[in-house]
Amino acid sequence: MGLAAANEFGWRNLPAILVNENLETAKHPKCNSTNARSMEHFRRIGIADRIRAIGLPPDFPSEHCYVTRYCGFEFARMKRPYTKLANASRAQGVTPWPTPEGPHTIPQIKLEPVLKECAEEQASISVRFGQRLVGFEETTDGILARIQNIVTGETYEIAAQYMLAVDGARSTIRRQLGFEMEGDDGSVDRVFMGGTMLSYYIRAPKLQEQCARKPAIINWIVNHEVRGFMYTQDARERWIVHFQVPKGVKWESLDPRDIIRSMIGEDTEFEILSGGPWTGGLALTSEHYQTSRVFLAGDAAHLFTPLGGMGMNTGIGDVMNLGWKLAAVHEGWAGPGLLSSYETERRPISVRNSKLGVLCARKMSAWKLPEDIEEDSPEAEAHRTAFGAFCLEDDKDQYFTSGLQLGERYEGSPIVCGDGAPGPEDIFIKYDPLDRPGARAPHFWLADGRSSYDALGQGLTLFDFGAPDASAALQCAAKERGVPLKVVALPLPEEAIYGSRLVIVRPDHHIAWHGHAAPSDPVAVIDRIRGA
Repeated sequence: MGLAAANEFGWRNLPAILVNENLETAKHPKCNSTNARSMEHFRRIGIADRIRAIGLPPDFPSEHCYVTRYCGFEFARMKRPYTKLANASRAQGVTPWPTPEGPHTIPQIKLEPVLKECAEEQASISVRFGQRLVGFEETTDGILARIQNIVTGETYEIAAQYMLAVDGARSTIRRQLGFEMEGDDGSVDRVFMGGTMLSYYIRAPKLQEQCARKPAIINWIVNHEVRGFMYTQDARERWIVHFQVPKGVKWESLDPRDIIRSMIGEDTEFEILSGGPWTGGLALTSEHYQTSRVFLAGDAAHLFTPLGGMGMNTGIGDVMNLGWKLAAVHEGWAGPGLLSSYETERRPISVRNSKLGVLCARKMSAWKLPEDIEEDSPEAEAHRTAFGAFCLEDDKDQYFTSGLQLGERYEGSPIVCGDGAPGPEDIFIKYDPLDRPGARAPHFWLADGRSSYDALGQGLTLFDFGAPDASAALQCAAKERGVPLKVVALPLPEEAIYGSRLVIVRPDHHIAWHGHAAPSDPVAVIDRIRGA
């Protein structure tokens, strides 16, 4: 999250120092997919194409496979053409896909170097790896952080106005603040994704050619002996392998090579590059996200079960929400309540998004495997086929998440001008464009082939769909308060995705206000949006 924040802050010319105690970017894989919403943010700050240039090859099968073992029987395959469809939409600027950016399969170990390179190019950002935060003091005037160079042992201090805690699951900053984590702590016993899991990063140069079946991005391994999955990291010879430690077994007593051999199902050459235990079944959110000058984001603020891939992506949403607010303070147009809206808006999103992983874990743990799932007989094949059809249907929640990604709404936010209309049901599996204050502004293509998001300014943007007099009143109000407001005059999109003639869109793509005519008090509207 620190590198994502550094790019957001640098794009906004916010002076910031990124301190990271590691000497290099991550070497052990964690997250594997950057979803469409995160790619929209990366598009906004101009680095989406650089990220897309790295990752799995575009012609690699965008499919997820269900197998008894990696080299065992395949009993289901979920084809996911959505990435290609979304990217066709992105390239052509004509199709009705609800986002200008499709998801991108890129392991974290490849994403982080790109983000670091981009951050280091930002004039206002200092990127300092190999530096550890050893303590800090928060006063009414700012932050004084004590930093140690982990190579030389030298210590020094950094004085800053604000601090963003993106220091991971064991956040030193969160603990110093005394914030507790609330929610599901992973103590519920499950057959899969509950309690202790083991994760190993392996290199198996001959495995893919040794396995006769078509490759896939992820291979869910389901049998009566082991439950886990293998996620390709380079489409050739490297995988991240996750395995559920059986109930009552201490992970230290297990031989990881035996586990991996069991999951593969055939003898093959492999080496373990890194690995260790982690806890599955988590759905935890910090009780608070901020003080006056310290803000939590990413794993420091929330810990998710990775099924559905919302952990890292929720963290990216955190820093993008905070970035424009800190910029408004730096530029002098923020009201006194703008920064405090960070926790109000983002904490409920964390609680909401954390539900997906636990839901999927609960479902997968309840699967009733055929007794003969690994037998080689016509009867067993028929049982596998039926079980595979069930899995494809039951596991849809994990993959069909457009509503979760694109449908996030800041209901009740103090900096959103609600219109009093009741909101529709929050459906994770399906996205319906919504012209509603607090919602992500629906994307549409402009006549010149750009996305509507490409027309947004770094401050507020007013979409004027044919109400120029009312638009002028809002412009005057913004000027009076020193708020940057870009006006984009457009015809209403052919698709009925906007019902309002005037829509104010925030820098993070969320609708702040909408209406058919100028509000009775335009200055009050601008004041509310800027937190005043």
